[in-house]
Amino acid sequence: MRMRRATPILILLLILGLLTPLSLASAQEQGVTVVDDFGREVLIPHEPRRIVSTAPSITETLFALGLGDRVVGVTRYCNYPPEVLEKIGKGEIAVIGGYTDPSLEKILELEPDLVIGHNLLKPEFVEKIEDAGIPIVVVKTAESIRGVYDDIRLIGRACWADDAASKLVEKLRSEIAFWESKVENVEKVDVAEIAWVNPLWVAGNGTYIHDIIEHAGGRNVFADKSWWASVSDEELVARDPDYIIVPYRHGQELIYDGIMKMREEGLIHGEIIPIDPDIISRPGPRVALLFEMVVKALHPEVWSKVYEVENLIAPRRAVVGDLVTIYALVRNPGVVAGKKIVELSVDGEILSKTVKLNPGEEKLLNFTFVVERKGTYEVRLETLSRSIDVSPTSEEVMSEARKSIEESMRGYIDEAISPISSRLDSVASDLSSLKQDLDKLESSTSSEITKLSEEVSKLGEQVSSLNSLAAASIALSIIALIISLASAAYAYHKVRKA
Repeated sequence: MRMRRATPILILLLILGLLTPLSLASAQEQGVTVVDDFGREVLIPHEPRRIVSTAPSITETLFALGLGDRVVGVTRYCNYPPEVLEKIGKGEIAVIGGYTDPSLEKILELEPDLVIGHNLLKPEFVEKIEDAGIPIVVVKTAESIRGVYDDIRLIGRACWADDAASKLVEKLRSEIAFWESKVENVEKVDVAEIAWVNPLWVAGNGTYIHDIIEHAGGRNVFADKSWWASVSDEELVARDPDYIIVPYRHGQELIYDGIMKMREEGLIHGEIIPIDPDIISRPGPRVALLFEMVVKALHPEVWSKVYEVENLIAPRRAVVGDLVTIYALVRNPGVVAGKKIVELSVDGEILSKTVKLNPGEEKLLNFTFVVERKGTYEVRLETLSRSIDVSPTSEEVMSEARKSIEESMRGYIDEAISPISSRLDSVASDLSSLKQDLDKLESSTSSEITKLSEEVSKLGEQVSSLNSLAAASIALSIIALIISLASAAYAYHKVRKA
């Protein structure tokens, strides 16, 4: 029964599996329909192979999606990536005119199968492209960071490059989110972005520049203005922002010079931040680059301390007094070049070094310090840490050995020698008493010997008549007797005393 029920399901799955490729093929044959930023439904009948771009931001997006080999026409302002100019020089890409006035004739000569336009093109121009049977997708200038992502997806969809567009958007989103997290808790600073002078034009609410400022740790002082707005010099002076972003490049100093003049006259006091006009004016795949540049300008104290530590090398052992070297391999994780302040912590003490790093560049730094005490030194850099075991010097080892021996000797004396010393003192006392007894005995024995000597002298006189040999023998016997008597007296005295 179970096999019978399973059989129809398997057959259904098999049929669906066979139909899916057919459905995809059918969809490709029917083309792709996209809805552009103006709500127009545009049918792209087949995968575009000859694409015309009418704006620098569009050209940058096409190349970022890996479609550069399909681009056949661009404006005279399209200069990035460098490959664009190379292809123009080789005749592989044609210049169709300006940003707002492209040549219809040149576009038609290129026989494109897709034109990507923008909101500043005249409606009649768009209609003529359509009348020529060429699909044209119109992209509106992005008003936010999210709008940049949407335009990338739209262009990717129109070019049948959805996967590439999704990957590019995720990459940009990740890079911006990374820096946004770094300035999440900083104190916001007042900022203005000047787009033009005489009269002044500023970025207001509803522009992607405003969105970048607000998310990069800034506060747009012209947030009460809508889109790109014209303001008076007096308004800029009254708001006097901390930072003023201006487009600047050699040969394009008009805006920069105008704002700098106001600063030199003391009308405004904020720091002027020059940024390449191509980067700041093109809402495209370089939006993450612009975002990081603004973070670096508004909060250098944050940007300069953001780096990745690839490796941290430290000796495992050292001796007090050694000059220790720590090696750190650091990398710039961003897309903006500049000076990074690398801070190494050694037992809580900070050793700092400044190093210039290009985007993605790695450099090996070395930190040196003298270990001044024995024990364990903790070395830390970002998330990596190392321990150094420090031993004392040979002199310190000898000194400690001496101290140890002295302490051991004192303990030995306290435990073993002191009782002996006390016993010796007792013996010394006994010896002193014995000496006194001997002195008394010597005095007593001396008087007795004197008496005996007198008696011997008398006896000597009596035997003087004997011959010399007998006299000598008798004398020796008497002397031996005297000595025996003296010894007996001494022994008797000692026994009695004891």
